[in-house]
Amino acid sequence: MSRRWRSGQAGKPWTWLIIGAILLAGIGAIFGLRVWAISTTAREVRNLREKQNELWAEIEALKGAIQQAATPGVVEQKAREVLRWAYPDEELVILIRRR
Repeated sequence: MSRRWRSGQAGKPWTWLIIGAILLAGIGAIFGLRVWAISTTAREVRNLREKQNELWAEIEALKGAIQQAATPGVVEQKAREVLRWAYPDEELVILIRRR
């Protein structure tokens, strides 16, 4: 079963050009998607760090509020606001507003 090959070029040059272009497009797509994923992740990390800094500031504010909570002035103010307490010689007036 010997078969004679036709004479001429083994392949057209444009076929190799198309195969090379497809190969380069595939590699470019892989690297392009990788760059896109890295930039998206960097943006998420930046947003999370900003939120972390906001939470740290809130924690510091709450720590300061806890330290001030033991002072008699703050205790009296909270008793008047939250519990509606008053001294015996004071008159407490509560206004009820209808909505």
